[in-house]
Amino acid sequence: MWYFCQWITKFDILKLNYVLRRDVNLLILKFIGSYLLTPVLWLGILYVIISYNQRINKERKQFRVAINKDFYEGRNFIKYGLFFFVMGSLISMILGLTLPTNSVYIYQILVVLAFLINGFSTTSMLLVMTAAGILELAVPRFITFFGDVFPEISGPSWLLLIFISILADYYLTRNMKKHPLSPRIKSGKRGRNIATYLGRETVVFPLLALIPSGTLSSTLNFWPVFNIGNQKFSLILFPIFISTSVKVIKRAKERVIQDKLKNTELLLGLTFVLIVLTKFMSKLFLISLIILTVVSIFLEIKLRKKEKNANSWYVETDEGIRIISVQPETPAEKMKLQPGDVILTCNNRVVNSEEEFYQALQLNSAYCHVKVRTYEGDLRIAESAIFMDSPHEIGLILFH
Repeated sequence: MWYFCQWITKFDILKLNYVLRRDVNLLILKFIGSYLLTPVLWLGILYVIISYNQRINKERKQFRVAINKDFYEGRNFIKYGLFFFVMGSLISMILGLTLPTNSVYIYQILVVLAFLINGFSTTSMLLVMTAAGILELAVPRFITFFGDVFPEISGPSWLLLIFISILADYYLTRNMKKHPLSPRIKSGKRGRNIATYLGRETVVFPLLALIPSGTLSSTLNFWPVFNIGNQKFSLILFPIFISTSVKVIKRAKERVIQDKLKNTELLLGLTFVLIVLTKFMSKLFLISLIILTVVSIFLEIKLRKKEKNANSWYVETDEGIRIISVQPETPAEKMKLQPGDVILTCNNRVVNSEEEFYQALQLNSAYCHVKVRTYEGDLRIAESAIFMDSPHEIGLILFH
């Protein structure tokens, strides 16, 4: 009898484990399914695909070759999406990010509106959020149509959402150091061609957040509900859209990115301070949005002005030949040649045109020795083995 009871107990435990695993798996599938239905996710996927195709097509049109065929935009979309999901959700759960039930719909509408303002950015998103907050205050009908857009009690949570978004923007901007920016050629005022550079990274990631139980659980009766104190909450995967860009006109890419990172750090610090203030004074939320928007616009204008006032250009030169871009995994990359560098000599022969450069390369079909003046004005020597009898595979994009 004792053995029979023991067997029954083991059977019940196994059955309970099976049920628990099944329920957890179903819950995970429900979370993923609800997230896959969010329009912002598909907007991000479509935007990444379009950005990649535009980059490749423009490079082929101007340079007859795609500088970097790697679909790193798509790889980073997945890689950083997973990373931001884990890190952002940890911050969200530790600090108790709680948003209104209608916040998912409101946020996605704001993202689409931010797109209409010269492409999505942190500044355009802040601008749209501020406009919505002012409109909510000034036009009562706006509230009845959408529901409360930014209830006072949710102010700190919306600011925390902004903080997580800016933090993700920071990491995306820093990642741009690893990839060559896509060049564009335009004619200068003096008839010489000038290169400018553009890079963009886009990510949509899910963020675990709490919403008050009620509308969601009554509409979707399968949705999990749990109690915190006297209140009932549901967990949701909140879709966060991030898209950041770097434009280089005159200065070195590293300096432009470094300045943008400093601006983002300042914005992060300011957002953190405003989160603390609104936690104690919820009526400061709209003022906090206005402050963040004004500061973000100011920092962006300051960065553009600094770029505009720089003295140098990525322009054609009479002495040597300037590098427009370097293809990855080529001899040129191994030699650590950079966009903006000027090749003065190749295999000990002075070169002043693309044709002269490739003629000099053929003096030694298996090795390349160049003297370079960097964009900062320093002289250095670079050398590497090259593909035998294939000088055009050195991996350099030059002014014709």
